[in-house]
Amino acid sequence: MRFIGNRSSGKMGFAIAEVATKLGAKVTVITGPIQLATSLNVERIHVRSALQMFEAVQSHYASVDCFISAAAVADFRVAQAAEQKLKNNPA
Repeated sequence: MRFIGNRSSGKMGFAIAEVATKLGAKVTVITGPIQLATSLNVERIHVRSALQMFEAVQSHYASVDCFISAAAVADFRVAQAAEQKLKNNPA
């Protein structure tokens, strides 16, 4: 299987976080590998995968008054990743 995907820029989530801080909210951003800067008043949690993002959200979700999700996280992953290219094996 071949897959082409667009990585999220994160701009929408960071814009929402910026507005929320200006309105007085205490903001935590859980972000993948992007190059956007966060305000000094924003806590930033870095993750590298959709599974790590899910785990970070789960660990923080119960302690917040409001949760806003702007992430474009893929929900597909292979059960077992191959170390090398797999040969075509017609049945």
